[in-house]
Amino acid sequence: MQSLRLILAVFCVLLLAAPVGHAAVQGNSGTTSSGNIDVSLVTGLNVRISGLSDMPLGTWSGSGDATSNDDLCIGRTGVGFFGSGPYRILASGDGEPGNPSAFTLSNGARQLSYNAFFNDAAGIAGRAPLIPGVALTSQSGFGFWQILNYLFGCSVFNANISIAVPESELQGAAGVYTGTLTLILTPE
Repeated sequence: MQSLRLILAVFCVLLLAAPVGHAAVQGNSGTTSSGNIDVSLVTGLNVRISGLSDMPLGTWSGSGDATSNDDLCIGRTGVGFFGSGPYRILASGDGEPGNPSAFTLSNGARQLSYNAFFNDAAGIAGRAPLIPGVALTSQSGFGFWQILNYLFGCSVFNANISIAVPESELQGAAGVYTGTLTLILTPE
């Protein structure tokens, strides 16, 4: 009786520890045979950035910083609130000697440095400075919007990018200056 209880206990432990799922169904012998197998796949987290617009600074007035900002959409899949979660944003500019990710504008002969900022909500209140080539981590925004923006494109603005060219850079800088700011979005 004692060994029967031990066998029953071991059987119950093995039954509880067995993975949940379906087993492959083997085919029978004969002129034709068929069987079934279960197929499963786990995918990585996915992100999407959309709603971006060019940021013209216009003509500088002669005093103060030249600024612009743009609301954008961050989308993300995951396991958090409504399938969303934290993400990181990495920004890089056109660069300069010694710093290939520097935030710069150029007229072909001269470069101007600018500052870039990111906010994980629409608008500039609460924005964080971006460092060229260094990821700004632990961004989240409101999770529900992330999944909508991932699935349907730019549904609701839930982030903001802003730039400022300091007045000190603009003094004596005649010409038309352009540059590219690259944003790389990665799930955490």
